[in-house]
Amino acid sequence: MYALVDVHKRYGLRTVALRRLNLEIRTGEFFVLYGPAGAGKSTILNLLAGLTKPTTGDVRRNGQSIVHVPPERRDAAMAFENYALYSHLSVAENLAFPLRAAGLPKAEIETRVNRIAGVLGIPHVLHRRPGFLSGGQRQRVALGRAIIRPADIYLLDEPIGHLDAKLRHRMRAELKALAVEMKATIVFTTTSSKEALALADRIGILNAGRLEQVGTPAELYNAPANTFVASFIGDPPMSFLSVTARPDDMAAALYTADGQRIGTAPASAVGLTGLQVGIRSNAIQMVEPGAAGTLAGRVEVVEHLGHSNIAVISTGKDELQVSTEAEIRLRPGETVGLQIDPAKLHLFSGGAAFADAAPARNVA
Repeated sequence: MYALVDVHKRYGLRTVALRRLNLEIRTGEFFVLYGPAGAGKSTILNLLAGLTKPTTGDVRRNGQSIVHVPPERRDAAMAFENYALYSHLSVAENLAFPLRAAGLPKAEIETRVNRIAGVLGIPHVLHRRPGFLSGGQRQRVALGRAIIRPADIYLLDEPIGHLDAKLRHRMRAELKALAVEMKATIVFTTTSSKEALALADRIGILNAGRLEQVGTPAELYNAPANTFVASFIGDPPMSFLSVTARPDDMAAALYTADGQRIGTAPASAVGLTGLQVGIRSNAIQMVEPGAAGTLAGRVEVVEHLGHSNIAVISTGKDELQVSTEAEIRLRPGETVGLQIDPAKLHLFSGGAAFADAAPARNVA
């Protein structure tokens, strides 16, 4: 098991990459670091690899500090986002390099190189040098060089981010299968929600050097800790309605900014400011406008995805993203009714998940 304990990392006087971060990575898990560019994902990989040291805090392996252990003694394999290939060597020689360094027999090296090249779809370029490859091919070589040898931990920095959509989809499946086969500990960084949800055993969501939440894909999707996590997990992300809570018997009634009542919440929500209801796109159905217990909305944009549509619906000052069947035809400017699944509402107060919140209920 690897752990970052109260790690703070600063570059120079003004750039803070990580802020008092605590993180555990379990042996044998596929752990995904997910967040926007500049959130601190690559910094965590560099700390685990020994390429940099924390300003304060500790990096541990199985309970023992490894801050002062040099990179070559950490048994970590890393794929860099900028490839870091040896330009004077062929693809085959780049892939074989870590195996030769480990002293493996020539026959085993050749077998492993051919196998990894087949998995990555690059056997036809084994004789070429990196300068004669496309960006996607170079990225696959960099990934292959990292995963070709046994290691205690594999650190993969956006290893498939530059691939085209079809190849990226195939590589996700190949990576997941390889991880299961190798029983490896993998730390994988990405800016793609789809990749994070598809690959991870657990996900750590980073934002400006802070760890917002750690959990399984299902935990983060169904119980986000705050609006940042909720808006970052899922495709399309969660939408939000600003609401106010007013007394209603033993509970609180939730009203949108334009006075539409959409549900109830615990009585402790009354009087709080900054209340928002979060709604996933698949928790909303479009119905005839004016029906009881529905919101009135106006179609702003329709995205056609082939298998389905994503419609952006404005209601008051807020916008909701709604998934619809591909056969449903909507026009910008059209008025629609929105029926929200009462079991799938999320209540947030000041950006954080409302501690006393039970699922809000629709009110007819």
